[in-house]
Amino acid sequence: MKRQELHAEFDRLSAQIKTIRDSVGGETPDELVSLSSQQVCVSICGSLEQCLKKIFIEYAKQRSESRIYRPIEKVCENYQNPKSTKVLELIGLFDKDYERELREQWETSHEIEKSHLDNLVDDRITIAHRKKVHLDVSTGKLLNYFSAYKGILERVFNRFLA
Repeated sequence: MKRQELHAEFDRLSAQIKTIRDSVGGETPDELVSLSSQQVCVSICGSLEQCLKKIFIEYAKQRSESRIYRPIEKVCENYQNPKSTKVLELIGLFDKDYERELREQWETSHEIEKSHLDNLVDDRITIAHRKKVHLDVSTGKLLNYFSAYKGILERVFNRFLA
């Protein structure tokens, strides 16, 4: 994954959030705004999952022999629902020091990011599996989720691919 691909993902999701924010209070029915917000929530979570996979697959390609790269690719292919504990586990497979550093950040200065990531995944699961008839995903929530998503991906990308 290249930096420009990552920023293209950021731009795509940011534009979707902006479209929803611009629709609130206008002629767009509230139900459509709500469904659109749910769809973007699922998109952010899916993008987080896919970008983490791409970062680590690319990292493995750059750092390992082809024999080792394939098992790493398999681990990444099976990676789903990137809650904070699973993000730490994945990072720990590649860099134990950074896993400890990130865990410490999430316990102190970035604890809100950890919370937003966990809530993002919980909301995605609820939406995708229709665990509730209606789940309110406000634009404020989307902005928080996007901020956490962007923050963790930028730091992981910078650590492993920059």
